[in-house]
Amino acid sequence: MFAQINGVKIYFDVEGSGYVPDGERMVAKPVCFVVHGGPGSDHSDFKPWLTPLSDVVQLVYLDQRANGQSERVDPDTCTLEQLADDIEALRKYLGLGKIHLMGHSFGGMVAQVYATRYPASLNKLVLLCTAPSKEFYPAAMEFASKTATEEQLKVIPELFEGRIRDEQHLIEWWDLCFPLYFHHKDEQIMRETGNRPIGALEVANYTFKHFMPEYDVRPELPSCNVPTLIIGARYDWVTPLSQAEEMKRLLPNSQLRIFEHSGHMPFIEEQDDFIKTTAHFLTSEGEVS
Repeated sequence: MFAQINGVKIYFDVEGSGYVPDGERMVAKPVCFVVHGGPGSDHSDFKPWLTPLSDVVQLVYLDQRANGQSERVDPDTCTLEQLADDIEALRKYLGLGKIHLMGHSFGGMVAQVYATRYPASLNKLVLLCTAPSKEFYPAAMEFASKTATEEQLKVIPELFEGRIRDEQHLIEWWDLCFPLYFHHKDEQIMRETGNRPIGALEVANYTFKHFMPEYDVRPELPSCNVPTLIIGARYDWVTPLSQAEEMKRLLPNSQLRIFEHSGHMPFIEEQDDFIKTTAHFLTSEGEVS
């Protein structure tokens, strides 16, 4: 499905009913928008892993502008602020009140910008393996210095500094570095998940080169009182636990859950516990179990 918002055609997909039977009445389920990482990826990163979560919330996946199936536009328009504004426009387009918001990796950065711009539109926030500032990159390189091969260390900056030449170069980069993102390296899962997204090289290069060096929401986070679940992973090299701990320190109404057996994608590697944890947070009061 597509929504024409802010002058751009945005692709979105909905999983789970929003209005369901409960005994002799019908009740509305909470709605959770899910924001993918990248830049240059799409919402397929989450499928089918988040599907069980649709039992308790209605999931709305979206492809950020210039990513996935959304309209390709000038990468200069793909600021984190504009991506956050697109989420708010989609919320209004769908006629929704307050929503939950889950953002993974780069999508978690966009989600933090959204939370600082539109706190009145949020019920709860899930920040999944992400970071509050550009300082994630030196932290990632420090982590990689202990776990990556010499060849991986040599090429990592090519992506994170916006220096991927063409599609073949991008394929070669991911073939070499994708194993870094997993603690348990299941070849079939890595092959399937790695090949599903529709890549967007131009916006990836532009974002890493021009927007990421300026990214820093740390000054705004202490005034954000939205109930927030921060999820970190012990073996996440690209947004290490230091970043989750920094968000926990800055966000006044937050709690931190660490997944001990995952890399950058605990919703894949520890799916059952991830679903249990996020479902409990999104549907109840108090601490996660």
